[in-house]
Amino acid sequence: MKMLCFDLDLTLVRSNKLHLTAFKKAFEKNGLRKVTTKELLPIFSQRSYTIIKILFPNLTDKEIKKVGLDHRNYAIKLAKNYVSTIRGAKGVLKKLKPYYKIAILSNCSHNEINSILKAANIDKKIFDLIIGADEVKNSKPYPDEIFKAEKLLKITEGYMIGDSIYDIMAGKKAKVKTIGIVSGNHTKKELLKHKPTKVFNKITELPKYLLKK
Repeated sequence: MKMLCFDLDLTLVRSNKLHLTAFKKAFEKNGLRKVTTKELLPIFSQRSYTIIKILFPNLTDKEIKKVGLDHRNYAIKLAKNYVSTIRGAKGVLKKLKPYYKIAILSNCSHNEINSILKAANIDKKIFDLIIGADEVKNSKPYPDEIFKAEKLLKITEGYMIGDSIYDIMAGKKAKVKTIGIVSGNHTKKELLKHKPTKVFNKITELPKYLLKK
Protein backbone atom coordinates (compact mmCIF):
# COMPACT_ATOMS: atom_id res chain seq x y z
CA MET A 1 0.00 0.00 0.00
CA LYS A 2 1.01 3.60 -0.57
CA MET A 3 0.55 6.27 2.08
CA LEU A 4 -1.46 9.47 2.05
CA CYS A 5 -0.05 12.15 4.34
CA PHE A 6 -2.74 14.73 5.07
CA ASP A 7 -2.23 18.15 6.56
CA LEU A 8 -4.89 18.94 9.17
CA ASP A 9 -5.70 22.66 9.44
CA LEU A 10 -7.65 23.97 6.42
CA THR A 11 -7.21 20.65 4.62
CA LEU A 12 -9.52 18.49 6.74
CA VAL A 13 -10.89 21.07 9.19
CA ARG A 14 -11.77 24.77 9.34
CA SER A 15 -9.60 26.15 12.11
CA ASN A 16 -8.53 29.67 11.12
CA LYS A 17 -10.66 31.23 13.85
CA LEU A 18 -9.27 28.85 16.46
CA HIS A 19 -5.62 29.65 15.82
CA LEU A 20 -6.23 33.37 15.30
CA THR A 21 -7.99 33.53 18.66
CA ALA A 22 -5.35 31.40 20.39
CA PHE A 23 -2.47 33.50 19.03
CA LYS A 24 -4.10 36.79 19.98
CA LYS A 25 -4.84 35.56 23.50
CA ALA A 26 -1.25 34.29 23.86
CA PHE A 27 0.16 37.62 22.67
CA GLU A 28 -2.06 39.53 25.08
CA LYS A 29 -1.14 37.24 27.99
CA ASN A 30 2.56 37.91 27.35
CA GLY A 31 2.16 41.68 27.07
CA LEU A 32 2.87 41.82 23.35
CA ARG A 33 1.36 44.25 20.86
CA LYS A 34 -1.95 43.50 19.18
CA VAL A 35 -1.56 41.65 15.89
CA THR A 36 -4.15 41.94 13.13
CA THR A 37 -5.68 39.07 11.23
CA LYS A 38 -4.22 40.59 8.06
CA GLU A 39 -0.72 40.23 9.52
CA LEU A 40 -1.26 36.65 10.63
CA LEU A 41 -2.93 35.04 7.63
CA PRO A 42 0.00 35.21 5.13
CA ILE A 43 2.27 33.29 7.53
CA PHE A 44 -0.43 31.18 9.13
CA SER A 45 0.35 27.65 7.97
CA GLN A 46 3.82 27.56 9.50
CA ARG A 47 4.64 26.22 12.96
CA SER A 48 3.87 28.53 15.87
CA TYR A 49 7.55 29.15 16.71
CA THR A 50 8.18 30.53 13.21
CA ILE A 51 5.05 32.67 13.24
CA ILE A 52 5.95 34.23 16.60
CA LYS A 53 9.56 34.80 15.50
CA ILE A 54 8.42 36.63 12.36
CA LEU A 55 6.00 38.87 14.27
CA PHE A 56 8.28 39.51 17.25
CA PRO A 57 11.90 39.19 16.05
CA ASN A 58 13.33 40.70 19.25
CA LEU A 59 12.00 37.99 21.55
CA THR A 60 14.46 35.49 23.00
CA ASP A 61 14.17 31.81 22.21
CA LYS A 62 12.85 31.20 25.73
CA GLU A 63 10.21 33.92 25.33
CA ILE A 64 9.11 32.55 21.96
CA LYS A 65 8.70 29.08 23.44
CA LYS A 66 6.61 30.52 26.29
CA VAL A 67 4.27 32.33 23.86
CA GLY A 68 4.09 29.17 21.72
CA LEU A 69 3.11 27.07 24.71
CA ASP A 70 0.39 29.56 25.64
CA HIS A 71 -0.93 29.44 22.06
CA ARG A 72 -0.98 25.65 22.22
CA ASN A 73 -2.87 25.59 25.50
CA TYR A 74 -5.46 28.09 24.25
CA ALA A 75 -5.90 26.10 21.03
CA ILE A 76 -6.52 22.88 22.97
CA LYS A 77 -8.95 24.60 25.33
CA LEU A 78 -10.91 26.48 22.64
CA ALA A 79 -11.01 23.86 19.86
CA LYS A 80 -14.56 22.78 20.69
CA ASN A 81 -15.78 26.35 20.08
CA TYR A 82 -13.98 27.21 16.86
CA VAL A 83 -13.46 24.07 14.74
CA SER A 84 -15.61 22.47 12.04
CA THR A 85 -14.99 19.80 9.43
CA ILE A 86 -14.43 20.81 5.82
CA ARG A 87 -17.39 19.60 3.82
CA GLY A 88 -16.86 16.12 2.44
CA ALA A 89 -13.55 15.50 4.25
CA LYS A 90 -14.80 12.63 6.42
CA GLY A 91 -16.35 10.90 3.41
CA VAL A 92 -13.09 11.22 1.47
CA LEU A 93 -11.12 9.60 4.29
CA LYS A 94 -13.56 6.70 4.48
CA LYS A 95 -13.38 6.11 0.71
CA LEU A 96 -9.59 6.10 0.65
CA LYS A 97 -8.99 4.13 3.86
CA PRO A 98 -9.28 0.62 2.33
CA TYR A 99 -6.64 1.39 -0.31
CA TYR A 100 -4.04 3.55 1.44
CA LYS A 101 -2.28 4.00 4.76
CA ILE A 102 -3.47 7.39 6.01
CA ALA A 103 -1.46 9.75 8.19
CA ILE A 104 -1.89 13.25 9.59
CA LEU A 105 1.25 15.40 9.49
CA SER A 106 0.64 18.76 11.10
CA ASN A 107 2.42 21.87 12.34
CA CYS A 108 0.20 21.57 15.43
CA SER A 109 1.34 19.59 18.45
CA HIS A 110 0.01 16.06 18.92
CA ASN A 111 -2.29 17.19 21.74
CA GLU A 112 -3.66 20.01 19.58
CA ILE A 113 -4.35 17.54 16.79
CA ASN A 114 -6.29 15.27 19.14
CA SER A 115 -8.38 18.20 20.43
CA ILE A 116 -9.09 19.48 16.92
CA LEU A 117 -10.13 16.04 15.63
CA LYS A 118 -12.44 15.60 18.61
CA ALA A 119 -13.98 19.05 18.05
CA ALA A 120 -14.49 18.25 14.36
CA ASN A 121 -16.03 14.87 15.22
CA ILE A 122 -13.42 13.00 13.16
CA ASP A 123 -12.58 9.59 14.63
CA LYS A 124 -8.79 9.47 14.98
CA LYS A 125 -8.92 5.68 14.52
CA ILE A 126 -9.31 6.28 10.79
CA PHE A 127 -5.65 7.36 10.73
CA ASP A 128 -2.84 4.83 10.74
CA LEU A 129 -0.49 7.48 12.09
CA ILE A 130 -0.60 10.97 13.60
CA ILE A 131 2.56 13.08 13.80
CA GLY A 132 2.66 16.55 15.31
CA ALA A 133 5.29 19.28 15.11
CA ASP A 134 6.43 18.45 18.65
CA GLU A 135 7.48 14.95 17.54
CA VAL A 136 10.13 15.95 15.00
CA LYS A 137 13.13 18.28 14.99
CA ASN A 138 11.76 20.42 12.16
CA SER A 139 8.16 20.49 10.92
CA LYS A 140 6.86 21.59 7.53
CA PRO A 141 8.21 23.01 5.21
CA TYR A 142 10.95 20.59 6.29
CA PRO A 143 10.40 16.92 5.35
CA ASP A 144 11.04 15.43 8.82
CA GLU A 145 7.41 14.41 9.43
CA ILE A 146 7.22 12.63 6.08
CA PHE A 147 10.48 10.78 6.72
CA LYS A 148 9.19 9.71 10.14
CA ALA A 149 5.91 8.50 8.59
CA GLU A 150 7.81 6.48 6.00
CA LYS A 151 9.92 4.86 8.72
CA LEU A 152 6.99 4.03 11.02
CA LEU A 153 4.66 2.81 8.26
CA LYS A 154 7.50 1.11 6.36
CA ILE A 155 6.34 2.80 3.16
CA THR A 156 8.41 5.04 0.90
CA GLU A 157 5.85 5.85 -1.77
CA GLY A 158 2.85 8.12 -1.46
CA TYR A 159 1.48 11.66 -1.41
CA MET A 160 1.66 14.76 0.75
CA ILE A 161 -1.74 16.47 0.62
CA GLY A 162 -2.41 19.94 1.97
CA ASP A 163 -3.72 23.44 1.49
CA SER A 164 -0.44 25.34 1.84
CA ILE A 165 2.80 25.87 -0.04
CA TYR A 166 4.61 24.45 3.00
CA ASP A 167 2.93 21.06 2.51
CA ILE A 168 4.11 21.02 -1.10
CA MET A 169 7.61 22.16 -0.16
CA ALA A 170 7.90 19.39 2.45
CA GLY A 171 6.63 16.76 0.02
CA LYS A 172 9.05 17.75 -2.71
CA LYS A 173 11.99 17.70 -0.28
CA ALA A 174 10.94 14.20 0.77
CA LYS A 175 10.60 13.18 -2.90
CA VAL A 176 6.97 12.11 -2.63
CA LYS A 177 4.13 13.24 -4.89
CA THR A 178 2.26 16.34 -3.78
CA ILE A 179 -1.37 17.43 -4.02
CA GLY A 180 -2.53 20.95 -3.24
CA ILE A 181 -6.09 21.64 -2.13
CA VAL A 182 -7.44 25.17 -2.59
CA SER A 183 -9.16 25.30 0.79
CA GLY A 184 -6.79 27.43 2.86
CA ASN A 185 -4.98 30.75 2.83
CA HIS A 186 -2.94 30.09 -0.31
CA THR A 187 -4.45 30.65 -3.74
CA LYS A 188 -4.37 28.15 -6.58
CA LYS A 189 -1.78 30.36 -8.30
CA GLU A 190 0.44 30.29 -5.21
CA LEU A 191 0.17 26.50 -4.94
CA LEU A 192 0.91 25.99 -8.64
CA LYS A 193 4.03 28.15 -8.35
CA HIS A 194 5.58 25.35 -6.28
CA LYS A 195 4.81 22.75 -8.97
CA PRO A 196 2.82 20.11 -7.09
CA THR A 197 1.83 16.87 -8.82
CA LYS A 198 -1.82 18.00 -8.86
CA VAL A 199 -4.01 20.78 -7.52
CA PHE A 200 -7.72 20.38 -6.75
CA ASN A 201 -10.26 23.03 -5.83
CA LYS A 202 -12.00 20.72 -3.33
CA ILE A 203 -10.96 17.76 -1.22
CA THR A 204 -13.91 15.80 -2.61
CA GLU A 205 -12.06 15.57 -5.95
CA LEU A 206 -9.37 13.38 -4.41
CA PRO A 207 -11.00 9.90 -4.50
CA LYS A 208 -11.66 9.95 -8.23
CA TYR A 209 -8.00 10.72 -8.89
CA LEU A 210 -6.37 8.55 -6.23
CA LEU A 211 -8.55 5.46 -6.69
CA LYS A 212 -7.58 5.36 -10.37
CA LYS A 213 -4.00 4.93 -9.18
